[in-house]
Amino acid sequence: MLKLRSFIIIASLTTLYCAPASAQWSPIGSLLNVPVTNDCHQTLGDVALAKPDGLFLCPTRADLIDSQVKDASHFYVVREYGLLAIRKNSDRLADCWAAHQLAGAPKGRHYLKQWIIHWTNYGTTRPSIGTPAQRIANVRACCACGI
Repeated sequence: MLKLRSFIIIASLTTLYCAPASAQWSPIGSLLNVPVTNDCHQTLGDVALAKPDGLFLCPTRADLIDSQVKDASHFYVVREYGLLAIRKNSDRLADCWAAHQLAGAPKGRHYLKQWIIHWTNYGTTRPSIGTPAQRIANVRACCACGI
């Protein structure tokens, strides 16, 4: 009963605050037990941030990203779940995990395409992920879905 309740809460928060209503990916397995909190101060300016004590979301940031490129914020939420799933602090692996998850989800390719458009236009070079072109190439290779 507790797992079902956790799933409903997490799925509702993710759908309402960080992804379009038609988003098809949702957490499974142990990710269902991850506490999700709306707290923009915790996300440090990002859509979402994974911490050992849960996932923090910033609906305001998600809305801004979605106003720049519709539906682009969903990838950012999925990749933070990826950090929790892989249990490693690797941005490249989290991106890869998210790409793989979305590639297999209904409408997942749409969200990947939207994120690629967003990162092409607004992405920045970071030591942990490389240039925008390198990060996009990593995501494309990981999804292996022809995007």
